[in-house]
Amino acid sequence: MRLHWIDALKGIGIMLVVFAHHSLPVALDTYIFSFHMPLFFFISGILFDFGKYAGSAAKFVKGRFRSLIVPYFAFAVLTCLFYFLLDMGFQPGVTNIEFFEATALYGVYSILYALGPLVSYNPPLWFLTCLFVTEVIYYGLAKSYYGKPGKLALWLTVAGVIGYLYSVYVPFRLPWNADAALSAVVFYGAGNLFRRYTEPEKESGAGLSPNPGYGMGLSSKFREGFIRSEKFFPGIFILLNLLYLVYLLEFPTSDKVNINVLKYGNFFSYYCLAFSGIFAFVYLFKKIGGSRVLEYYGRNSLIVLALHFPLKDILTKLALLSFGVELEYFYYNAAFALSLTVLNLLFMVPVIFLINNYFPCLLGKKKISKESKSFKICIRKPVN
Repeated sequence: MRLHWIDALKGIGIMLVVFAHHSLPVALDTYIFSFHMPLFFFISGILFDFGKYAGSAAKFVKGRFRSLIVPYFAFAVLTCLFYFLLDMGFQPGVTNIEFFEATALYGVYSILYALGPLVSYNPPLWFLTCLFVTEVIYYGLAKSYYGKPGKLALWLTVAGVIGYLYSVYVPFRLPWNADAALSAVVFYGAGNLFRRYTEPEKESGAGLSPNPGYGMGLSSKFREGFIRSEKFFPGIFILLNLLYLVYLLEFPTSDKVNINVLKYGNFFSYYCLAFSGIFAFVYLFKKIGGSRVLEYYGRNSLIVLALHFPLKDILTKLALLSFGVELEYFYYNAAFALSLTVLNLLFMVPVIFLINNYFPCLLGKKKISKESKSFKICIRKPVN
């Protein structure tokens, strides 16, 4: 059984990712970047099922490699070819895309190294390799401390501190965004601990395997107190987010955080604002529940993540040609960004259908999915 509110949460999350990759007003841009990628790591942590892989690290790594790294290389090569053909066709003999100004060997190196700034033609792909490393790190911690949440939280804190210090003092990046994973694992682990404290009894019935040691080390008194006070959390976190957004509207700042380039700003404000945004949306969607449209995009968030950037470039170029103006004319225009986001998501529907039904190998899957049924249901039944 799927967790519908989580699929819907992933759906709004990926919509925010697409929206944020346009030139937004400074306040809105800074606000979204403060939590939208940490939210995805948090959701992944919620869905982590240690009991399923506790006996075999090789099985876990192999499974995550197939579902994350295979899609990374598939979409990296596919979109690279797309941009290469686009560049060749636009002005034959003239290189307009920065990535292709270097040698072919350096291009191969960039894709293998898998940093967002290096794979500049499709930077959102950084998330896939970073999530893979994040999950491997957390699995290693869980092997030793899964039944000791206090020690697990301590090691997550240590990882976060090391990740922050690395971003400040070390001038070079690690392959596959392993340096960013030191920060991301904090959100991933927090998501897993959140699930363990709030819904332990639902672990085996929510699409996850039964875990015999699931509740080990969790203080029942602390959990009961947490659950009693949890009813106040939605209002608190939503209020904090509204206050932060109002503050940004009044005092806009372009000093936004960006895990992709290890830009965290102040250590404490980085984590406080990220968790504030995460919990505001988590509790909001736990209350709202599911939504067919949001769940559809949530289930297909990997495809949207991998392909929305080239589709954004196409739609932006078509819009500029249609209006006959320069791109700068639409800078910091939320209405223009929202319009292109809606178009992007609409054009993504047939792409999702084709990949799920005819090219599942791009997603690391061996079998054709049943997404066509979900697609038909989505377009046939009205959304309440």
